[in-house]
Amino acid sequence: MTSHNQPNESQSAAILTSLGIAEEEWRVQGIAPETLVAIYHDFIQRKTELLEIAALTSRSLQYLPDVHAVRYRVKDPLHLLRKVIRKKTEYPDRTIDEHNYVDWINDLAGLRVLYLYKESWQKIGQLIQDKWELKRPPIAYISAGEAESVANLFAATGCDIRLHGHGYRAVHFVIRTQPNRQRYFVEIQLRTLFEEGWSEIDHTIRYPDQSCNAIIRELLTILNRLTGQSDQLASFIRAVFNTVYTSKQIPEKEQSKLFAQLQALSISRTEKRRLQEQIERMLKTAK
Repeated sequence: MTSHNQPNESQSAAILTSLGIAEEEWRVQGIAPETLVAIYHDFIQRKTELLEIAALTSRSLQYLPDVHAVRYRVKDPLHLLRKVIRKKTEYPDRTIDEHNYVDWINDLAGLRVLYLYKESWQKIGQLIQDKWELKRPPIAYISAGEAESVANLFAATGCDIRLHGHGYRAVHFVIRTQPNRQRYFVEIQLRTLFEEGWSEIDHTIRYPDQSCNAIIRELLTILNRLTGQSDQLASFIRAVFNTVYTSKQIPEKEQSKLFAQLQALSISRTEKRRLQEQIERMLKTAK
């Protein structure tokens, strides 16, 4: 889609200036300014189609089991150009121009699928793979403080594990979709509501200044840890509800699993002991 009118020099200069990147930084990568301007204008022409694709994909996802909410967006044109420059830095032998950038950039349209309980990602992820063809295996971003068992679980379900230095957590799928003639790739991010809250706060604080000072970084790290603990506790609440509030007798294996979850919680010993006593009493009455 390169039938746009040729931009004049002042328009081109304004676009390149708005990038906020020194010209030598992208020229050294072998990227011609005309290429960046051409990508910008080609993408502007595609935005309406991409918005329609994002909305269509959102409608396909929002009624899936365990999905709480879906948000979607189309990439900002200047953010796209910055990503093209980063991609050229990462892959210097790759040619990216207005004719093929749609094949290289996976998140021209992006969606966030939010859910309540950490374990729900597996069911949602499987439904995504049943509905669309993936460009590559899903990527699971985990924080350094998460247990090895978490990484093993993601790996067992076919995810590529990535350790994120800032504590970002999510599972990313890149799907192929072609409602019309042009094939596009759409990125679908899966995360819990707690992870979304932390990510939004981190983004608004860290994004404007990537080198934010030490106390801000530490506070964001603490908030990230509390986010993980909140997800852990939410899953335990659900497990208690599903296990204890049933008219059937609970197998010993399920009871042991429940108590193991309890012991893994980041709460005081007194709280653990009190909760275990309460659960044991409820289990006895269920027999």
